[in-house]
Amino acid sequence: MQSATIERAEVVPGQGLRVACFANQFGDRQGHGLARYARELLTALRQLDGPQITPVAGWSGLPPAALAARQQDIGLKLTGLGRHGTSLLWTFLGRPALETCLDAPVDVVHAVSLGYPVATRKPLVVTIHDLGPLLHPEYFRNTRPWVMKRSLDQAVRQADVIACVSQYTADTVRDYAGPAVDARLRVVLEGVSESFFSAADPALLQRFALPPDVPFILSAGASSPRKNLAGLLRAMAVLADSVPHHLLLVGGAGWDDPEIARALAAPALRNRVHGLGYVSDPELRALYQAADLYVHPSLFEGFGLPVLEAMASGTPVVASDRTSLPEVAGAAGCLCDAADPEALAEAILQVCRSPQRRARMAASGRRRAREFSWSHCARTMAGIYSDALS
Repeated sequence: MQSATIERAEVVPGQGLRVACFANQFGDRQGHGLARYARELLTALRQLDGPQITPVAGWSGLPPAALAARQQDIGLKLTGLGRHGTSLLWTFLGRPALETCLDAPVDVVHAVSLGYPVATRKPLVVTIHDLGPLLHPEYFRNTRPWVMKRSLDQAVRQADVIACVSQYTADTVRDYAGPAVDARLRVVLEGVSESFFSAADPALLQRFALPPDVPFILSAGASSPRKNLAGLLRAMAVLADSVPHHLLLVGGAGWDDPEIARALAAPALRNRVHGLGYVSDPELRALYQAADLYVHPSLFEGFGLPVLEAMASGTPVVASDRTSLPEVAGAAGCLCDAADPEALAEAILQVCRSPQRRARMAASGRRRAREFSWSHCARTMAGIYSDALS
């Protein structure tokens, strides 16, 4: 007599927990960086059929019709305290508690990034992406380090779990707070969207009016000193007579920066640098896949998601060897001292002049990117919500 096989239903971590995820990016225009992280994590958490997630923002910069559509689409809730009210009340008074601003019960509050302290009396999870403005204020513009410090101090004092997006970030938090946070630190790596592994529509590139039949190098990121755009431009000037490639820049232009303006003035770069500004996600995928090389010369990153997006797209990557980037790129990327334009130029040259190496890097990069998924990130985070209650 054969024994019956009993199939056990998979237990999803945090099942049934009611979690309020706070990120002002939920109420703003869709963008990259923290906005992409918040959006991707929310989607992946809901696909788990585990915790019940309510996205919350302190305010929204969307027009009324767009805000209504966002609220309908993702169930977004606003605190009702306004842009300045939320930050001032929570930073200086520590009230009202977020859960009292909502019309539904809350078991756990998750601050999706360090912005300002999030007032709550519930178990608290805080995600820390980096401590850049505190550690290297010279790399950041228009930041208020004292606000981040208050938020970080709250996390160290109150958070039941501190989730860091890389081991590098976890190490910096531990260095700041000391061994008292060791038991509460978790490394929860970001993922990369499955869409970047799929073929993009090359017709999307037509609106950029790029020079025909010219190979190009791509770099993406909002303009700030830490992104080292000036260093990349100097490296491209060094390479001008060695490669035919043009440089495409995606993100904030930053042409008014004196250092960038000086680098752009090099005669060797005339008509070879194209600033595309902000692009849609489908356009970004098409650009990654059309590029011979993606370069990420940043001097400071908490994670470095564009590196994974480029690798998933089958594009070879040259990246800085600083902070979190080595643990993201692994052996699949070509790492170098991006603070040295000559070293950066040499790394770019070695990849651009060898189709065989580009092919090998493209294959290894796609394998590397497969090691990171939003579903794994979400499952780990759902388990953390359970831990926060215990």
